[in-house]
Formats: sequence, C-alpha cells, structure tokens
Amino acid sequence: MSFSTRFIGAIMLIVFLTLATAMLVVGARVNASQQRQFDDALRSEAWQETREIADFGGQNLRITPRLGPSPDDVGPLTKYAVLYGPQGQVLDATAAWGDAVPQPEFPPGTIDDFSHGEVHLRGLHNEIPGHPGVTLLLAAPRHDLDADARYLQRTLGLSFGVALLVTALLASAVTRRMTAVHGRVAAVARRVAAHDLEARLGAVRGAPELVQMALDIDTMIDRLSALLRSQEQFIAHAAHELRSPLTALYGELSYIGRRERTPEEYREAIAEALEATRRLMRLTDDLLTLARVDRAGERRAVELAEVYAEAEAVVTRQAKARDVRFEVSLNERVVLGRSLDLVRLLRNVLVNAVNHAPAATTIEVRAWGDDRHTHISVRDHGRGVAEEDAARIFDPFYRGSRDRAGEQAGSGLGLAIAAQIAKQHDGSLELAEVAGPGACFVATLPTATPT
Repeated sequence: MSFSTRFIGAIMLIVFLTLATAMLVVGARVNASQQRQFDDALRSEAWQETREIADFGGQNLRITPRLGPSPDDVGPLTKYAVLYGPQGQVLDATAAWGDAVPQPEFPPGTIDDFSHGEVHLRGLHNEIPGHPGVTLLLAAPRHDLDADARYLQRTLGLSFGVALLVTALLASAVTRRMTAVHGRVAAVARRVAAHDLEARLGAVRGAPELVQMALDIDTMIDRLSALLRSQEQFIAHAAHELRSPLTALYGELSYIGRRERTPEEYREAIAEALEATRRLMRLTDDLLTLARVDRAGERRAVELAEVYAEAEAVVTRQAKARDVRFEVSLNERVVLGRSLDLVRLLRNVLVNAVNHAPAATTIEVRAWGDDRHTHISVRDHGRGVAEEDAARIFDPFYRGSRDRAGEQAGSGLGLAIAAQIAKQHDGSLELAEVAGPGACFVATLPTATPT
C-alpha cells in the first residue's frame, strides 16, 4: 500500500471517528432536549388534571375541553387519559383510547413510553391527592418527537456522508500536492542510481522544509558528481603517473635481457632501473598517504619546532645541493594534531619551496598566531605561481604550467596531501599574496590549549 493511500486512509479514519462521535452527541442532545420539553409540558398538564379530579371527588376525569400539551412547534397534542381505582379498575377514560383501555405498565410517579395499538405514546402516571390508591395516567402521542428524531437522523447522516466525501476529495488533492515533491525526489534518485548524474530536482514550490530538502538533494548530487569526476580524474592521473616509471623500469630490464652487456652497461641499466623504482615507490607512498589522510586519529599538543626539525631533515640534502638555506622563526608555538601528519604537511611544503627556489637563496619559515590558531608560512623567492595555476595548485596530480614546461618534475601530489592534512586538522593551506618574486604558502592549524 502506497504512502498516499495510507495517509488518506488515516485522515478518513480520523474524520470518520470525529464526525460520528460529534453527530451522535449532537443527535442525543437534541432528542434529549425535545423529550425534556415534552415531559415538562406533560407534567404541567398532569398537575392541573390531578388537582381538578381531586377537587371533584376523585371518581371521574375532569379533562377540560382545552387542547393538550404543546411540547414543540408542531402544536397542541391529543390527550389520552385514564383514571384507575385502588384495585386497578378503570374508573373513567377518554374516548381517545377507543374500546381497549390499557392497564398501567409503570408505577405512579414515573414517566415512560408505551404503545397503544399503532399509536406511540409517552405518559405520566400520577396519584390523585387525597384519594389513596386512585391514579391518573395522562399520555400524549410521540409522533412529532419521533418524526423530528428521524428527520435529525437523516439530516445528520446526509451531512456525515457529504463531509466524508468532501474530506476524501480534499485529502486526495492535498496528498497529491504534498507528495508531488517526494515523487520527483524518487524519480531523481532512480535516475542517479542509473548513473544519470545530470538529474536534478530544480526549483520546488511548497513548504520551506520541502524547498530546503530539494536544495540539499541537488547539492548532494552536485557533490557526488564532482566526487565521481574527481575519482575518475584521479585514477586517470594515477595510471598516467605510474606508467612513466613502470615504462622506464620495463625498458631498462628489457635492455639488459636482450644480449650480454659490459659490467659498466649493467651498472648504468641497474641504476636507471633503481631510479625508476624509487620514483615508483615515492608515487605509491604518496598515493597511499592521500588515501589514508582522511582517517582520524588521536591529536595531542605538538611543539612546532619538533615538527619542523623532522621535516627539514628530509629536505636538507636537497637544499644543500641547491645551496638553499632556511631562515626560521617559530616563536615556540605549540599546535594540536597528529605529529607524523604534521611533519608530512610541512615537509611537502618545504620540498615544494626548495624545488622552486633559485640557487643560493633563502627560504623563510615563520610562525605566529593566537590562542585559537597558529599560522605557519613558507616563502621562497622563485618565479612564484602563475595566475592561471593558483586556483588548482592544490588539486591532486596538478602541476603548474611552468612545471609542465619542464622547469620541475613531480607527481603533483605534495601540496594536495598537505592541503588535505591541514583540512583534517580543522585548518587550511592557502597560497598567500606577497610583494615581490616567489610564492608563500600559509598553513593554519589549531593552537594547543595550555593545560
């Protein structure tokens, strides 16, 4: 059973029970009110008749020629009266009974319904004051009460049916309108599941919650689409980057195996193969690091000087080969993070700076901040980042136009890994604008709270 059917059924059940209860209460109250009015009129007439009978000896009815009780707007009713003796014998009766005068079916002092032939009556059985055992049964037809009750029942029944029909129509219309967006969501979800990432809900009119849900779903699909495109691009770049060292390694090994070589040729081929293997290992290590960087771990207070010392030790040899020096000012800052990840972050930024710094220049490393954030900047004085490369400098496998032109070699994963590590530490890695030549990368990390 669909949601719409269940929803409409629930509404109909609620309305049915509510209307049925309300109409039963209304019908009962109206009928009770009319019967009470009828009883009041009947008691008034019986009181007058009993007083007249008592005053004239208590042996004969004194039914006056005046009309009977008028319990409602229909008009006065015909009187049915009978006077009983102490032994229950009929002392006198009105002609309205015909040939069959009834015996009292309920005790004196009560009022009740009974039938006489085809006539439905309501009567009051009273004692005659001053005449022990003598009682008067005064009754009047219930035709008007019964007719009003039937009319009220038909009216309420018709109203009940019309109300249920209108409720069903309105509930169906409202449900269709309310579930229209859900239907569109389901359709879009099926299209996305079928690999149609162009499916979107678009503009939605309705309750703010539905509008927000549509926006959230479209945003989710946009991000999913971007993620899949990024994944496809990542796989393509990874395959491309892995192909180069693998091709070199395969070529060198094939070269060695074609024929006998001199020891010098073997050494050269092995050296080339080792270099290709080292490149392959570095690239594999970077890929694994990029895959694992999103995994959370315990953070602790880490002295920035220790992190920098480990990171610099990795690039010292490369820096000395280019006669590049480091000018460091860390101001005894303490950050909150995972030590190994922070070392890799800073190492990758330092490697990038050394690769792009001119020979015999200085790389400036500075740290500053407050109780919430610590900023670490690494600036070289090379050619800097081209304007067209700035927006994508942190994309995996992206190499700037100058790198692609042959100025520098690399897989393009170093800065991407560093940016991801900073993000996972609730921080960031950005390319800052500086005056003069060179590039300046600023990492922002949470400051460790003193204990």
